[in-house]
Amino acid sequence: MKLRLGLACALLAFAVHGAAAPAPECQQAPPTSTSSSFARAAAAQSGSVVSVIVVRPRRSLLDEDTGPEFFQALAGLPLPGRESDAVALDRTTASGFAISADGAVLTNAHVVHDAREVWVVAADGRRLPTRVMGYDRRSDVALLQVTGGDMPAAPVELARPACPGDWVAAIGAPFGFDQTLTVGVVSANPRFLPGGGGMPLIQTDAALNPGSSGGPLFNDQGRVIGMNSMVYSNSGIYMGVSFALPIDRVLRIAQELRTNGVASRSTIGVLTQPVTRDLATAFGMSDLRDLRGVLVTQVSPKGPAERAGLRIGDILTANGAAGAMDIGDVIAQAAPHSQLALEVRRGKSTFGVVVRPEVPAASNLSMAGQRTAPPEVQLGLRLAPISTTAKMPAGVYVDSASGSSLVAGIEQGDRIMAVNGTPVSSHAEFDAALKALGNAPVVALLVARAGFSLYIPVDRQGR
Repeated sequence: MKLRLGLACALLAFAVHGAAAPAPECQQAPPTSTSSSFARAAAAQSGSVVSVIVVRPRRSLLDEDTGPEFFQALAGLPLPGRESDAVALDRTTASGFAISADGAVLTNAHVVHDAREVWVVAADGRRLPTRVMGYDRRSDVALLQVTGGDMPAAPVELARPACPGDWVAAIGAPFGFDQTLTVGVVSANPRFLPGGGGMPLIQTDAALNPGSSGGPLFNDQGRVIGMNSMVYSNSGIYMGVSFALPIDRVLRIAQELRTNGVASRSTIGVLTQPVTRDLATAFGMSDLRDLRGVLVTQVSPKGPAERAGLRIGDILTANGAAGAMDIGDVIAQAAPHSQLALEVRRGKSTFGVVVRPEVPAASNLSMAGQRTAPPEVQLGLRLAPISTTAKMPAGVYVDSASGSSLVAGIEQGDRIMAVNGTPVSSHAEFDAALKALGNAPVVALLVARAGFSLYIPVDRQGR
């Protein structure tokens, strides 16, 4: 039977985090084929891959984090609800992976930048409190610190770049289905996207979907080569083209976030694209054997580039830089307010300029949005009045969810039929059933939604 997407999304909160451990034969499979090689690679990675649950203010469909048209950040699907407070909150799911045994986890900045609460669900199903150590929205990298986690660190590949044609796989939680493995090949590396700030990306055809953000992209040896970030799509759903951030740059930024809480990647206030042979011809470069440089497509008003006299259509090169990726690194690693010498080709003229790079405040973390969860009543649920006239199925109905219930995946419109094993059909019965459980750390609610019923565990940890 084929489920419609709307119904499938409505049932996502019923997904139980924590996939079963890989069978022993998967871990011991001989590397005689691509499939068996990836089975071993996935077994090596699975313990380090986590799901990330985020509670945040509801975002508009026109929110800036959806990215340029067709390039969709995979921030997860929000679960609808209503809040009595001025700001409505959503619960979304994403992915991440551990990079050290002390609980350091990587994910995307667009996942957590406005988070009120962040939780990590380990591969074994533990839901762990998590703090955002820092994030950099320009590179889309965030560093989390998990409390009480002993997850193994993911092995990474730094010695060899990903090459087109290399087999790769991704693990994450698309649509909330954690520990999902998809396989493909590297389609291009590096790939530069419009508005990407010069960050090189790894293009693959491994299937990514909402909830895949922040998961690892790894090779057939089980070593991480990138962090999954976005897809090319006009709907946000996979269309055959996916993108990941290269792991060497991700780790470099993560180290800055761990040390300083911010990533000091400098900028000169331009958007650029690589110089191709046709563009070189169009802009009058006489020696087509030398295609070094980047073409300026946008100049920020009053930024370092404009102050230095740079214009749209200029071609920039830097000493020792062989291409767009190298020039991007030269600029990003330049000390703020230092004197960076660039060579400019404008028409038939070539001249040098000195630019003073800056670190924009918008690229750094503000922790103002992350708050301590307030004490809650009724598991954070607000129940709808029970109709005395309409014939409704027995149970209590959810008007809105917050706190523990929102994190667990309870939604507006859910019908709660039982608390643990106690049936409830009125607010008084619901309150009495909760009271009987006292301070039990986890409460199981039997919930009916879209014609299905399932127990959802509500973990009151930290509340």
